[in-house]
Amino acid sequence: MNDAQQRRHARLRRRIGIGIAGAMLAAPLARAQMGALVAGPETPVSNSAPVTFLADRVSYDHGTGVVTASGHVEAWQNGHLLQADRIVIDRRNDTAVASGHVVMIEPDGAVVFARHATLSQGMKNAVLHDVATILAENGRMVANGARRYGGVIEELSKPIYSTCNLCKSNPKAAPLWQIRARQAVEDLQHRVIEYHDAQLEIYGVPVFWLPYLSQPDPSVKRQSGLLIPGFGGSTHIGSFVAIPYFWDISKSQDLTIVPIIATKAGPVLDLKYRQAFNDGKLNINVSGGRDRYADKGGISDSIFSSGTFDLNRNWRAGFSYNHTSTAQYLNDFRYLPNEAFLASNAWLEGFGRGSYAKIEAETYQGLVASISQNRLPIVLPYARYSYAGAADSWGGRFSLTANAFNIFRQSGTQTRRVAVIANYDLPRQGPDGLLVDARLRLITAGYSADKLNQQPNYSPITTSQTARAIPIGAVSFAWPLERDAGRWGTQVIEPRVQLVAAPVYGLGQTRTIPNEDSLDFQFSDANLFSLQRFGGIDRFAGGARVDYALQGAWYLPGGAYASGLVGQSYSFETSKLYPPDSGLGGHESDVVGRATVAPAPWFSLTYRTRLSHRDLSTQMIDSYATFGPKSFNVSAGYFYSTTNSYYLFTQPGPPPPQYFQAQREVTLGVSTTLVPHWSLTAGVQRNLATGQFDNASIGAVWQNECTAVNIDLYRNFTSYNYDHGTTTLLITVTLKTLGNIGFSAL
Repeated sequence: MNDAQQRRHARLRRRIGIGIAGAMLAAPLARAQMGALVAGPETPVSNSAPVTFLADRVSYDHGTGVVTASGHVEAWQNGHLLQADRIVIDRRNDTAVASGHVVMIEPDGAVVFARHATLSQGMKNAVLHDVATILAENGRMVANGARRYGGVIEELSKPIYSTCNLCKSNPKAAPLWQIRARQAVEDLQHRVIEYHDAQLEIYGVPVFWLPYLSQPDPSVKRQSGLLIPGFGGSTHIGSFVAIPYFWDISKSQDLTIVPIIATKAGPVLDLKYRQAFNDGKLNINVSGGRDRYADKGGISDSIFSSGTFDLNRNWRAGFSYNHTSTAQYLNDFRYLPNEAFLASNAWLEGFGRGSYAKIEAETYQGLVASISQNRLPIVLPYARYSYAGAADSWGGRFSLTANAFNIFRQSGTQTRRVAVIANYDLPRQGPDGLLVDARLRLITAGYSADKLNQQPNYSPITTSQTARAIPIGAVSFAWPLERDAGRWGTQVIEPRVQLVAAPVYGLGQTRTIPNEDSLDFQFSDANLFSLQRFGGIDRFAGGARVDYALQGAWYLPGGAYASGLVGQSYSFETSKLYPPDSGLGGHESDVVGRATVAPAPWFSLTYRTRLSHRDLSTQMIDSYATFGPKSFNVSAGYFYSTTNSYYLFTQPGPPPPQYFQAQREVTLGVSTTLVPHWSLTAGVQRNLATGQFDNASIGAVWQNECTAVNIDLYRNFTSYNYDHGTTTLLITVTLKTLGNIGFSAL
């Protein structure tokens, strides 16, 4: 057909379409019938809605009242579309018959194919032969036949449902999985599909049978009903099965009910409640049941909850409450395995222009047998405020932070503190690219403490009320020098020097000032130029010092680069405040360095170290490397330290011998997606000092358009509660639109 013939044919189709539309407007009954050809339960037929027809040929028998449209027939009204080779409407008997490549497109996107369709009773009833339906989320259903009642219920004979694509080379082959049933009922109003005498087939082989199975329509995001059960085995609780039920309470709230039945423990009931508000959200997970560690066969339980609520544009509040009757209960039922503690808090926070405020209360529950609950802190309250001002006429900026807290311990130091830290930063640019930065800081704090003689301070006195103010001044000079190396890229070298002055504070502060925020200390390139070497303000050495470093970088045109830093500090006063072998305390500090090499986008190496200022012996190494693209990536890490700060504040007096035992640890990880549909991960962590592994894991994921299989094996070799480590195997099979089938073993 040439272009002229195609244009004439198109004009003919338009004339026929306009004529039919006019005929239908003149015949109200026929108009209603055609509008109802594809009417659904949620789209009532409107007699006043326009009906549009396109057909190659149309005939109308005035004697019988039969309208026949044939040849590429299209009819649409109320958002519905019907296509067929031929449509015959019997006005007197109120029936319509569509045949030949029948296609019905619903407003929700569902597409129904049939060889033949008979519609009646205002077209709300229908009988279809050789039905195939395309649903949301790649869902597909075929059946020998279907019968629709009242536009809301549809019965299907011998249906088959799946979300898997058919094999392109062999479309007749069975898909990866499918649901085959003797009969199915689709509730078009409530969007539920119910199967009777159903079986799950894998590549056409039956593997599971149920007398009844229900699923929401794939277009439905939430629907009440049973979820696919999970099952497994454990050395702690024996064989078990979990049968979850999802209750869609409303559009904003739902509840998942999971009874767990095991051979060595239980039964256990787990409840997960979620609710969304206009200005917040709430999550509550409550679990309880009989566990092997419960006293006299009693009940163990746990609760995990959180909520966040917006009060107005500037303020919001929230909470979290997490608690368990025994740590073993969590490990047995895998809610929160191998955690050291549970934290709970309640808070109120506000946001302003350049400012932030928060007040909260915090409590902790220990989950490690070696930690006594009465030694853990209760923080009530903890208030903080921060402000950052705009630049002044000189280019300087003022900032301020303030905080106040009360820490209570049943066994240990009880501390009250109020602190205000004011800062002024004035950056300037000198001649020849010299960068100058002057900083002033004033730290003021007031303390009141009881039981100072207990952990973690072990002071010779029991109570203290004191206050102090710490002024700090610093000026730093940096001179970045850049060189254009042509095809070799750009080279940058930058010497940097900082002068710091502050009053000297010695060991006397350890007698009267409780230490709550400076317990962990590590000297490295990260805090070489910090005004406060400790992490907080409760410990401060002070004095005058000079920090100096040389840093540089080389950037190549292809994206490769290398950067590094080496630096040291010289203090005009010595201090015994720093921990032994920390790299500080004498006049000269240890030498710290960092080097990063990235010769290609698929390879990078970062190496950080601390060397003794006496003989340049290695005191600390922290290195990490990645190799390969995302399709096959290898990562490795190594950590070494001559000391173990975990044991620094465990007892009074000098550090115990464990503090001076070196740490050596290596990690290795691999991830790959080289094989189609597969992604693999593996990792291991080994303590070289003890010659034992800490943990190891391996995971595999296979997925396509309709199925995902996750396999995770994890082995923890460290004992948290005298359990000699744990092993966990988790297998989850996800059938798209149906749910998950889970297996776990411990």
